[in-house]
Amino acid sequence: MSRGQTIIFLVLGLITYQTQEGAPVEDWRFYTTSDFGLYQYDAKDVRHLRENIVRVKQQLYLSNKGTTTLVQEFGIEYEQVREILTLREIDCSGKKIRILGLMYISDKARIIKEESYEPIKWDTIIPDSVDSILYQTLCK
Repeated sequence: MSRGQTIIFLVLGLITYQTQEGAPVEDWRFYTTSDFGLYQYDAKDVRHLRENIVRVKQQLYLSNKGTTTLVQEFGIEYEQVREILTLREIDCSGKKIRILGLMYISDKARIIKEESYEPIKWDTIIPDSVDSILYQTLCK
């Protein structure tokens, strides 16, 4: 692809743009780590919907343990996954969260698998969890 071309990716129903120089327009903000890897959210694409609902893209860069766990749970085809993009909604009033979709991405930016879960039930946010930290960050 030439430098002058614009790359457009469709990510879980949201469009992610890159400039001609290849610099992403997203504003990924670190919010925590776990044994599974480093978690970020896209601060430029936090959407405040009706009734205190926040929609956000989350990015998990997998650690070695995260990749190993993924392979153990889902199979060898996930061995190349280095990043998981998740589209989430948070119910700030009810302290609940749900996943609308996932995208498993390889170290070569190839989509290995994409899943959509809409509509899905809400889960209670567990205190001191990764979801709890995201809730505290976005539901101020």
